[in-house]
Amino acid sequence: MQEYGILFDHSLTLGFRMHDRVSDILSRHYLLVKRLLLAGSYLVLLAFFLPTAASFQRDFGEMAGNLLIVILFLSPLSVLFRMPLLLLLMGLRRELGILMGCLALVHGVWYFVTPSFFWETGQSLLRVSGFVWEKGIGAGIIGLALILPLLLTSNTFSVRLLGGKLWKRLHRLAYPAFFFIVFHRFFMGESWQSPVPFVEAVLLLGTYTMMKFLAWRPTAFPWLQERIGEVGVRYRQYRMERV
Repeated sequence: MQEYGILFDHSLTLGFRMHDRVSDILSRHYLLVKRLLLAGSYLVLLAFFLPTAASFQRDFGEMAGNLLIVILFLSPLSVLFRMPLLLLLMGLRRELGILMGCLALVHGVWYFVTPSFFWETGQSLLRVSGFVWEKGIGAGIIGLALILPLLLTSNTFSVRLLGGKLWKRLHRLAYPAFFFIVFHRFFMGESWQSPVPFVEAVLLLGTYTMMKFLAWRPTAFPWLQERIGEVGVRYRQYRMERV
């Protein structure tokens, strides 16, 4: 048992070192990272003009979904753990959101300009899996429709035009978009008859809901909050030892 404790301590120390290293690099090049994320977003839009874009449109969808998950998880994680790296990443949410929106836009729009997409969709109605196929497409379309207003208003001008409160209310569309995108990924999976994708989707949504609840109600589940707080205590001790 003691060996496991020592191994855990070493792993935690290694994690803190990596955390501080990444935080230091990010803080020194913060503006550069912001600009690179925005530049990457504009480069993604250039895929509309590439003849080979269809070959990686599915990958763009996967990347957009993963980025949305990261963006939404950052908020409760930063509240629960208060680690410097998480707080730095919170300041990059707008740029990450723009990149996510551009990836989702290319992923979704490319299907609409592909004639084979409409043919396959019509054909799917004649198969047993048609109902599930149409559900997946519908969820993806709704998710994209919810993301587009967020993409168009992810700028300082929109914040000033709409006002802070209205802008924040509008960007709460990210929550239903998250649900529909997870739903889309589940029903569009090749193995939709398997319970594994469904279990993964439920675990993902359930974990996020639990973390949001813990961040909103710090007094809930005190034993769990105490374990989470121990990470912060250990990190502060680690920082004091290095001074």
